Formats: sequence, C-alpha cells, structure tokens
Amino acid sequence: MRDRIILASVIPAELKLMNNILQRAGYQVTAEADSVGQALRKVRSLYCDLIIIDSGLDGGKGYKLAEIVDQDRLAAVLMITDTDVAYFKHQFAYILKPISSENLIPAVKSALWNWRREEELRQRISHLENKLETRILVDRAKGILMDIQGWTEEQAHRYIQKEAMNQGITARQMATMILQKLGKTRGLPKKEEE
Repeated sequence: MRDRIILASVIPAELKLMNNILQRAGYQVTAEADSVGQALRKVRSLYCDLIIIDSGLDGGKGYKLAEIVDQDRLAAVLMITDTDVAYFKHQFAYILKPISSENLIPAVKSALWNWRREEELRQRISHLENKLETRILVDRAKGILMDIQGWTEEQAHRYIQKEAMNQGITARQMATMILQKLGKTRGLPKKEEE
C-alpha cells in the first residue's frame, strides 16, 4: 500500500511541485490544504501517514498545526521552512526551501521511518507496562492468599491460574477480584492439602 500524504501550504506552485515529486516517487497525495483548520480537518478524517506543512501556513501557524498533529499522534510530520529551524526544537523532520526531489524524497522517507519506529516502540512500551502491571497485581494477590490462607507462593499462583481458567478470565482479572476481596476473607478457599 502506498503511503498517504497531505500537503499544507498557501503557495499553489509549492503544492503543485510537491504533488508532482511525490506522485512520481510512488506516494499518494490524498489532500491539499491552505489553512491550519482545513489541514487539521483533513488529517483527522483521511487518516494519512504523513502531513507536510509549510511553516508559514496561516501567517506562521504551521508549527502549531505540527504540534497538534504530533501531540494527537495523527501522522508523521515534515516541516518546510525557508528560515532558521532553531524554533523547531528538532521535534519534527524538516527541509529548507527551495523544494526539490533531492531534498523532499529523503526527508519524506526519513519522517515516515521515524514515525513508524516511534509507534512500534510506543506499542512495545505499552505491552511491557501492561505485563508489568499484571505481574504486580498477581504478586499482590498471591501475597494476600499466602497471608490469609497460609499457602506457599506456588499454591497461591496455582489457585489464581486455576480459578482464572475455570471462570474464563485472565490471571490479571482474577488477581483484581482477589484484591477487591481483601477485607472479605469468607469467600476465599481453605488451604489446599499437598
């Protein structure tokens, strides 16, 4: 599938040039916008992979659009500027004018690669955080079972696994149920015999 790109600039010649360069390189330009509001509506509704923003959009508000797109994780951002890039804080990929295929295509590839890599890392972090939270909950539930029932850690772990399977829920959900019964020991089983 071709990468989908939205272009945001108030300069018609710049839009036409970028559109031609990108389409020749195999990218799909899904929309063009000439204001921050229009670009934001298009990026939210068309689910693009990259938005290329002229920093001079709406009198210099292109950077604000880039911040919104980045903050909401809507797409990769590539800024186009003809001035000093110090105010970008190196947060976004950028190219300096004049635009040519020699500077636009490598910048597009780089912005898309970095975006995908960052998304992959965010997913990995989220997965690891979820695993850690599950482990903490299960360990806390095991500790409660060990204290209240006098079980070994292995017995408490086996109980959580067995009950989760019997009830068709995850070990995390079972651990949460045990933690919610912290003050109500009547519903917990008696110590298993070895």
